[in-house]
Amino acid sequence: MKNIIINTRKLLLLVPISALLFSCTEKLDLMPKQSIDAEVALTTPSNIKATLVGAYLDGRSEYIFGTAFNEFSELYASTGDMLFLGTYEEPREFIQKEATVTNAYVENAWVQSYKLINTCNTLLDPEILAILDDEDRDLVEGEARFLRGWTYFELSRFFGLPYEAGTANTQPAVPLVLTPTSDVADAVNVPRNTVDECYAQALEDLTAARDLLPQDNGVYASSLAARAILSRVYLQMGNYAGAAAEANIVIQSGLFALTNTPLKAFNNSSNSPEDIFAFQNNVASNNPWLAVMYASLNGAGRGDYEIQQVFLDRFDPSDLRGMFQENTESFYTIDNISMMYYKGVGTIVNSNGINTSKWGNYYTNINLIRLAEMYLTRAEANFEDPGADVGPNTPTQDINVIRERANAPLYTAPVTRQQIREERYLELCWEGFRLHDLKRWKQSIGGYEYNAGNLILPIPFREMEVNDLLEQNSWYSGGK
Repeated sequence: MKNIIINTRKLLLLVPISALLFSCTEKLDLMPKQSIDAEVALTTPSNIKATLVGAYLDGRSEYIFGTAFNEFSELYASTGDMLFLGTYEEPREFIQKEATVTNAYVENAWVQSYKLINTCNTLLDPEILAILDDEDRDLVEGEARFLRGWTYFELSRFFGLPYEAGTANTQPAVPLVLTPTSDVADAVNVPRNTVDECYAQALEDLTAARDLLPQDNGVYASSLAARAILSRVYLQMGNYAGAAAEANIVIQSGLFALTNTPLKAFNNSSNSPEDIFAFQNNVASNNPWLAVMYASLNGAGRGDYEIQQVFLDRFDPSDLRGMFQENTESFYTIDNISMMYYKGVGTIVNSNGINTSKWGNYYTNINLIRLAEMYLTRAEANFEDPGADVGPNTPTQDINVIRERANAPLYTAPVTRQQIREERYLELCWEGFRLHDLKRWKQSIGGYEYNAGNLILPIPFREMEVNDLLEQNSWYSGGK
């Protein structure tokens, strides 16, 4: 289960059999391998591509993008809109803003993130890239940089104090490790880099990925996916012109379209028209943990994360995103749910509460970048920096694009800052954005200032024990 600690100091390149279940590119034509030594794995183009597929599977892990990064953000940000009703100690610590240095979720996230980073570092070795022809070289380098840059961005936001526009940002984030390690004996202890240095590395990787990758790359990272994450980084930095520019290119590409209703953007076995990037999931190769924790359905979910009526009251009565399906039956699966929220029917742990329909199936894709986010980013960025004036829409028009899809009343007067921020919450709730949004808006969270030390994660005790160059976040070492 999720609270088992994974001990992976020796970072081998893993290429699971389930890698074959990916689709849409020639990467499918790979022989399955369970575990292969790095010196053997990366001597042929096919093994290099297989290792890249393995990196995506690592990224989909419940300890990274597949669940943990979502949970950290939504639980820390929660001040009553969502409750944790389960028995696991780790998420209880997060929602109480009292994480411990021995929290297994935090340790697993650290270990698995650096395992993914190490695989990307290996793929980015110039000698490895030289084995590939030009087209494949660009794809492998671009996808590896996309995964590495995105991971460093997330680690920096969770383990480092918030990025502050206009300051030096010398507060510690996480160690930047940019060279591969094939054996624990080769590992070299390194200190934490600053938030500024980590953001700079994320920008460098994502910009390179943007320029190396094609606009359409099947289910794998594309130049537009890299632009979308770049827009997140710029928004977090307060670089509104950069955020608006990248989001605008994604929107104006015409390759994506909002689904007909908000609910249709979720629980899809293949990418929806709205998905800019999603980790692929299916019956034979899946990560079910978002549905385990958020859902309460027949055969799916514990119902541990229960939404409260006070949150649904924020929506206009006509808004599809806030509608509640109260008349449910014990046999209901996600296929029987027609509204964004429903009365839980699961029998594993919790039932009869309010549960979100966003994560209702163990075996459907984990969509992490949606077109709706790009409209919200462009609206906010253009509002905060009127001089940017990026794209054909005003902030009000962009917000109304999202509200029209949701059947919510449209704004007739220019939107306010508060309306833009509220719209972002209503649209992106339970998708892992909330903590980061509150921090960049410098809003207090549960009575704590946005930059309070207990609103970032502790460096895991195990890492502190094996690396004497690491500095613990001050809240966890007796400071604030």
